[in-house]
Amino acid sequence: MRAHLGVAVTLLAVVLTGCAGAPSDGQPTTAPATTATPTASPEAGAAETTPPAPEPAAHAIPTDCASLIASTPFAATFGSWPLNDPSVVGSPDGPYYTPTGSIAPTSAPSGATLLESMLAATELRCVWRDPQADITNLSVEIGQADPGVSAPYLQSLPADGFSCTQEAAGQTCVKSETETKYNVEIGETVLVRDGVFIRVSQANVSTPGLLDTLVSDVWN
Repeated sequence: MRAHLGVAVTLLAVVLTGCAGAPSDGQPTTAPATTATPTASPEAGAAETTPPAPEPAAHAIPTDCASLIASTPFAATFGSWPLNDPSVVGSPDGPYYTPTGSIAPTSAPSGATLLESMLAATELRCVWRDPQADITNLSVEIGQADPGVSAPYLQSLPADGFSCTQEAAGQTCVKSETETKYNVEIGETVLVRDGVFIRVSQANVSTPGLLDTLVSDVWN
């Protein structure tokens, strides 16, 4: 399955060189009586201005799971596993149904956690997993993030063992640990950027460069 500035006002000083008379504000001058060059007075009470917030980069939520990794090395690794297999994600009539592929966002259920509230906005969910696998899998979720949900969710992650980095484009949080039952590495990565989230969960699979690939898919 499946990351997001002050103004200093400089007041110009009045430079008077050798003025024999009085300066423009009517106060006497102590400048030597040599050649005088009149200068303009600075504007009083210059208003502070705030630069406009940067526009979000152009992006589009992908609509096809297979195309996310079609031209990368991942197509030959986890990309060879069954994708969105019904026996893994269930069916609409079953108790463990997880809608996959290109899907419509939904409202978060009553009492939902921050993560559940964010993932309710998922627009593309992809699950690569063999039905016979005990734990090995990878999933990607991508959608439009409500800042009122994604911001506090990201703020909560360091307390849960995530390491987060803030960049101009957004924020990325990563967590990696060893699953004790099967003794394999499991990990989770969350990126929030320009109002979009990407969440990747994986177990027993190495995916260096995957997040960069997904970012290219969204911000192309």
